[in-house]
Amino acid sequence: IPSKQRLPASEELLCCFAVSRAGEIAGGTARGAVTAVKAEHIRRGIPWKGGLRLRYTLRDVENLTPESSKREERPPVTEDMINILKAELDLGDPKDAAVFAVACSACWGRIRLSEMLSDTQSKYFIGRILVGADLGPAATAAGTQVLKFPWTKPKGEHGDKAILCHQHTKSDPVNAIENHDTVNTIPADLPLFVYRNEKGDHTCLSRRKFLSRCNEIWSRHGVPSTTGHSFRIRGTTHLLIAGVNPEVVQAMGCWKSDTFLVYWRHFGHISPLACGIFRFVKQVFI
Repeated sequence: IPSKQRLPASEELLCCFAVSRAGEIAGGTARGAVTAVKAEHIRRGIPWKGGLRLRYTLRDVENLTPESSKREERPPVTEDMINILKAELDLGDPKDAAVFAVACSACWGRIRLSEMLSDTQSKYFIGRILVGADLGPAATAAGTQVLKFPWTKPKGEHGDKAILCHQHTKSDPVNAIENHDTVNTIPADLPLFVYRNEKGDHTCLSRRKFLSRCNEIWSRHGVPSTTGHSFRIRGTTHLLIAGVNPEVVQAMGCWKSDTFLVYWRHFGHISPLACGIFRFVKQVFI
């Protein structure tokens, strides 16, 4: 390709680039490569010519994703799984108290673990994950808690908020965090989910240790290994099955677009419910 045709790249050239490995790589990989080219155009102040044709091309590439590149759908954490955790964790133990608080908060707050926990227990970055000061006092008379995130995946350093409401289940996140604070006395300047070690010092709960503890318990009950994203899926699915408007779910989960729809699970339950709501609205208002 002659150098003068590379930048700015025509939409035809971009489409050819997008399909160059169609059927060999995942659609997301192709989309990422095109995004990198777009970023280079922006960096150099060169007009970007990708448009509708490119979007349709990338959609076709997605449809041609080989089976070897497809990842199995991650199932949500279920209520039974949370109940198992509560039954087997020692909520008077510092580490277990922190683990249960994370599990409940991630589910009901629809929070990414990367926004709550560090990669390792020895290193964490203030301004990247929650610290004790990010948990404010009760926001309502009912005890609703607000978590103020200094950083989130969609908004970066602009941060965001998550609302934790009392739940009439064993996985009530407000009670879980209150217990965690009682057991571990969370400092304002340390990660929110620290726990006291044998020496009485605070240790950062890492994502690996959190998931390891959960899967250790669930494996004894025949539950397959679960990933961190399954907690977020749990909260999303619960709201959708309960009939909460998807736009409200989108806002509560801090999604910038409707990509959260790929996390819907139990569609057989959600679809009839949605149809029932539509029939009710039609009868009343139409």
